[in-house]
Amino acid sequence: MARPEKEIPTDVPLSLKSLAIDMRTLRKDSNLTISQLAKVSGYSTAAISGATAGKKVPSLELVEAFVMGCGYTGDMERWRRAHRAARRDMKGTSSSSEDTGEHQLPRLTALLRRTPEPAPPSAPAVPPQPVGLLSLVQEARECERRDKRVSSVTSADHMHTALALCTTPEDVIELMNELVTDKGLSIQELEARSRKHYHISDTTFTQVLGGTQLPTVEWLYIFLSACGLEEERTVMWHFTVTRIRISLMRQAQREVFKKSRRRRRELRDMITVIRQKKSHLYYVAMAVTVWTVITIPLAFKGVVVLPR
Repeated sequence: MARPEKEIPTDVPLSLKSLAIDMRTLRKDSNLTISQLAKVSGYSTAAISGATAGKKVPSLELVEAFVMGCGYTGDMERWRRAHRAARRDMKGTSSSSEDTGEHQLPRLTALLRRTPEPAPPSAPAVPPQPVGLLSLVQEARECERRDKRVSSVTSADHMHTALALCTTPEDVIELMNELVTDKGLSIQELEARSRKHYHISDTTFTQVLGGTQLPTVEWLYIFLSACGLEEERTVMWHFTVTRIRISLMRQAQREVFKKSRRRRRELRDMITVIRQKKSHLYYVAMAVTVWTVITIPLAFKGVVVLPR
């Protein structure tokens, strides 16, 4: 039976702690032990164990070998950004091979790379514009990092920053799809993982991720657990959904108040019109009444006498 991993120190930056937690979660989801992952990645067990200890920042080569050894096929730029953020927040603390034990076995990172490095373009190309809320946040953080006028940059937890900027249910649904893409999961895998708590069909996952309605608290908890998020990282998701739900309730109350006020105004206008029409009908009714009272009795009393 494998020994449980040690707790991550509390005095390390949040970016380094997030990197270590994500790497631990990825290894657990791949069902690989530290020894098995060491054989696949070409690093020693000490290097693999130290990469997720959270005490020092591992090298980028070790992170890439670790991730690809677990079978990850998603966007590697996500891990490179997390690694850069951890190194920056550690204020230049380098993770040499002597610290992590990476020198004990030959590096096989180059063999594990699925795609070759792109060749440098001959002419400067216009970078593609970011699409989606999370991409915009990541682009903004990269600009802050490159800007020399910025003296310090906060921890680059892009997902939490994007959640703080969500204002509509569509924003939350978009980030949920981004999370599924980052984790490299399919709808069928989400369904299988949800059975740990409560079985949710793949049709339900498809409808929620493709819809515009906020998920319930129970459904969101099962979804985040299926995505492999630690409990401490799900708090921001629940806070965001609750905040938007309260905002929608207040907006609905304002709409009801506006509709009620509009109806009261229409009723007052109607009453005013009725009063105006009633005055004209009053005079017409009085004239008809006078004509009836005077003319009809005279006709019956023989006021009009015919010649003999």
